[in-house]
Amino acid sequence: MSSAATEHAADDAAAAAGIPLDAPFLSIGFSAHELCTRCGSCIGVCPENAIELDERKFPRLIPERCTRCGLCAVVCSGAEVRYADLSEQVFGNRVADSGFDGQVSKIYVGHAADERLRSGGAGGGLATALLWHLLRTGAVDGCMATRMNGERPWEAEPFLAATLEDLLASQGSRYAIIPMNQLWSQMRGQSGKYAAAILPCQTHGFRLLQKADPELASRVTAVVGLFCGGSLEPVLAREMLAVRGIRRDEVSDFKFRGGKWPGQMQAVLKDGRVRPLHYSNYKDGAYNYLTSLYMPERCQTCLDGSNEYGDVAVSDAWTRDEQGEYKFKAHSRLLVRTPRGAELVRAAQEAGDIVLHDVSADPNYLTHRLQTRRKGSLAPLRVERWRKAGRRVPAYDRGTPDDATFKERMMERMSSALLRAGKWRPFRIAVMGLLTSVWAVPLITVRLWLKKRKYLRRAKRKASAS
Repeated sequence: MSSAATEHAADDAAAAAGIPLDAPFLSIGFSAHELCTRCGSCIGVCPENAIELDERKFPRLIPERCTRCGLCAVVCSGAEVRYADLSEQVFGNRVADSGFDGQVSKIYVGHAADERLRSGGAGGGLATALLWHLLRTGAVDGCMATRMNGERPWEAEPFLAATLEDLLASQGSRYAIIPMNQLWSQMRGQSGKYAAAILPCQTHGFRLLQKADPELASRVTAVVGLFCGGSLEPVLAREMLAVRGIRRDEVSDFKFRGGKWPGQMQAVLKDGRVRPLHYSNYKDGAYNYLTSLYMPERCQTCLDGSNEYGDVAVSDAWTRDEQGEYKFKAHSRLLVRTPRGAELVRAAQEAGDIVLHDVSADPNYLTHRLQTRRKGSLAPLRVERWRKAGRRVPAYDRGTPDDATFKERMMERMSSALLRAGKWRPFRIAVMGLLTSVWAVPLITVRLWLKKRKYLRRAKRKASAS
């Protein structure tokens, strides 16, 4: 049976059971895919296991098990995010908008002290090192993490890591939709405490869980929040392999950031060969282009790029010097938010598990330019424009920036048009094929030259001013 037929069958079963999929006691993900973050919260919180995933990672109801308890709707942050409520819950104040980076007590750059963790991480292994510290010291019994599926290595999946080997297998960023919070259901049936390395939408769901089911939520004692510029549709890996002429049955692993930092998308074949899937590196030759074709609709309207409500938040340290060179290669940027996060960082540093440099006084680390533009400027404009056009968008207690420029509004329209075109498979396949081929090398070269020129001009202006 095709996926479309399966979805229709599920809808028919729900209708026969007298459960409309837009019922207020159900998560928005059943009736409005454009509002579903696919965070997995609805699956994880359901006490009756009445929700499963379809092949696109959207929730699907098993109506004969549903008791209409309403928990899946309560923990769903797809249709609405109230930042003032979250701030009051996490920080004790009702600040709805404190800028892209959110509320921060300290800013560091650093990396894992263990070379195995450092070399295996996308940005110095700092997030994994924090998880390993908690696991090694017995503070937690497991960690919510991700890995590539053993039988379908082009698909990413969530799992509970319980050993160092598990954490080593989890290393490396995976820019695909992964419903991490579905792991709550597994935690419910086990004893112990857990740490979570999760994305902003998943953190929103967890904070709602703390109110809806405090007992289950208490099992998660630390949230290592990950920055997010937008996930990519699960179909990306399959289409990328097809465009590069690689059969799926040849593949033993799929790496979003394999090799030397900052990494490259690669297919590892069963005969041991490593096939690069594009030219240049992940940042300059893949992710920034692929997000324009494969970013899900709900990610396009998300305003939280820095995981504002984690205990700590971790991102790559992309900050450059005045010549345009990275200041800290293979490092992560670490934002400390809550007292719990501060204690975790202090303990991990004193135990020698992480190496940190305090950059709290350096204004270059107060923002993340690309993500600030994408989620701090363009996403609010998109939400406003789509709402006025009658499209369904999330409800936020944050408004559109008053100082939005004409250029920013045009950029939003252009990026939205490209994302809309990316829904048409022939278009995205053609564009992705071009951008990952040798024909994209001149484009990448020009882009890097323009970026270098921008930094040199900025350095000259600074020198003239002084």
